[in-house]
Amino acid sequence: MNALKTAVIVMGLLIVAAFGLVVYTLIGRLSDGPAGGLGTVDLPLPDGCSIAETQAEDERLILRLEGLAGRGCQQVLIFDLTSGEELGRFRAVPAP
Repeated sequence: MNALKTAVIVMGLLIVAAFGLVVYTLIGRLSDGPAGGLGTVDLPLPDGCSIAETQAEDERLILRLEGLAGRGCQQVLIFDLTSGEELGRFRAVPAP
């Protein structure tokens, strides 16, 4: 009977320790997430342009701008979500 009590107590302590480890790991991963150190990133838009669509995919943020083509609004911008750095820009221009 004492061996059974000891086994139940030891297993209970192991369950509590495992749960604590899971909570500790989750807290660590949430604080070090993709946007953990990003802060505020300013994105200057040409006058008359607005963000029409956003999409986050594979640690990248894709923004589609809309507005007057003459002001350079017809663009797609791609940013790295971990650093905030602009990775690329696609502009719609008239065909030659």
